[in-house]
Amino acid sequence: MKHYDSIERIQDNGFLIGKSVWAFNKLDGQNLAIKFSPKKNEFDTFGSRKRMVDENDEQFGEAVRYFKTSNIPSVLIELVKKNKGKGGIFAGIDEITFFFEWYGEHSFAGVHDPSDEMHLSLIDVFIKKKGYIEPKPYYEIFCKDERIDTPELIFKGILTKSFVDDIWNNDWTKENCKWPQIKEGVVCRSSSLLKGQRMPKVKFKTKWWIDKVHASYPEELWKELE
Repeated sequence: MKHYDSIERIQDNGFLIGKSVWAFNKLDGQNLAIKFSPKKNEFDTFGSRKRMVDENDEQFGEAVRYFKTSNIPSVLIELVKKNKGKGGIFAGIDEITFFFEWYGEHSFAGVHDPSDEMHLSLIDVFIKKKGYIEPKPYYEIFCKDERIDTPELIFKGILTKSFVDDIWNNDWTKENCKWPQIKEGVVCRSSSLLKGQRMPKVKFKTKWWIDKVHASYPEELWKELE
């Protein structure tokens, strides 16, 4: 199955600076990939960033069980059917991978608080042989449906260094912070696909989050987490 791609840091690739983007709140959790077969009308495969998982998996079993017992499968099936007719984004598609973030209010660097209420947030959608869907149809189809948990759209427009700096300086613990909902940072997606069906993405973090990582983990893990 398709596993979620790593997203480059803004300091490593500034390609999207000056380009039209959609910026979404970067939720701090773990990635869960779920493959859907429109022909069979079923979700048949589950995976993490690197491996296959199921409801008995020690690390991801709870997330898989949550998905299977929630209303998410029926809502996704409904939305796919609604958009698979002539001209629809899912027309003629035989495989879709939905990517979720498994998180709680106090999750940090992928580690969860056992007392938290957990959530699955749909962060991306991948169509076999076509690539990731663009942010506009993702937003229109999924984010506007209140039955589906999705990351908040923070900004839409030309990505500037000023916006990157604003996110860096955003400290959600301070009363005067601009975006109290942003803890880790944001993920920016190109407004449109590029040649070869590429969907460029870039992430950048808040200083609050980076400082906490440095205070919580040994130096050899910093680059992986950042």
